[in-house]
Amino acid sequence: MNNTFNLIRFLRLFKKQTAEQYKTYLMSVGVLIGILALLLGFMSYSGGGSIGPTAQGVIFFNLMLFSGTIFTSLIFADLGNNKKSIPILTLPSSHLEKYLVAWLYSFVIFQVVYIACFYVIDYTVISIGNIDQAHKSTVVNVFSTNFKIWVVFPIFAVLHSICFIGSVFFEKLHFIKTAFTFFIFLIFICLINPLFLKAIFDVKVLKGVPFNSIGIEIGETSYFVRPNDTSDVILLVMAGLLTLVLWTSTYFRLKEKQV
Repeated sequence: MNNTFNLIRFLRLFKKQTAEQYKTYLMSVGVLIGILALLLGFMSYSGGGSIGPTAQGVIFFNLMLFSGTIFTSLIFADLGNNKKSIPILTLPSSHLEKYLVAWLYSFVIFQVVYIACFYVIDYTVISIGNIDQAHKSTVVNVFSTNFKIWVVFPIFAVLHSICFIGSVFFEKLHFIKTAFTFFIFLIFICLINPLFLKAIFDVKVLKGVPFNSIGIEIGETSYFVRPNDTSDVILLVMAGLLTLVLWTSTYFRLKEKQV
């Protein structure tokens, strides 16, 4: 039998995880549905029964990132408890199988469940709000390029990889410590970004958003430079590579805990 990955062993581990955690997962889904209903319902009520695609997109975007990062940060929470970590680390399954179960639940299944819950609640709220309305609201398409809501998916992938390694690296307060480390890194990037821009352009830098636009002043003329489509592709590739590196690092960090 393959000691690295065996499909039957993996499926048994997945069933075990589901059987042990399904009550917690169902309660979490219930809380998610409640929050979605509250936010979308309030927006619809405030708009007199109408809720535009932008408002729907903002709720979808922010709640997905917030709830997803919390859920991911807690996926390996039991490793920080000595009593609970021993049964997990001594399970008759490989490092890769344990890793994949956690990754599947926190990344793939979470997104599927979140999108399904959002559309069910969004459709229900809009259908109720459209009663006796002359101008009918429509359900937003989160995959459409018109509103650019789709950018939440690559952003979530990056944040997931950060929280994923944080859930293994930190023993307690996983989400808080991961978020704190992440924001310290962002502050550092924002502080050194103007220095790099000034060194590169050798002119007065009015403002510069990391990995995005930049404003410069040459003489008495100000210029605002925005990245082109190629820059966006490069940024997506860099984000993808960073995500893969952090996912891989999480696997080896988990492997160290089981040695």
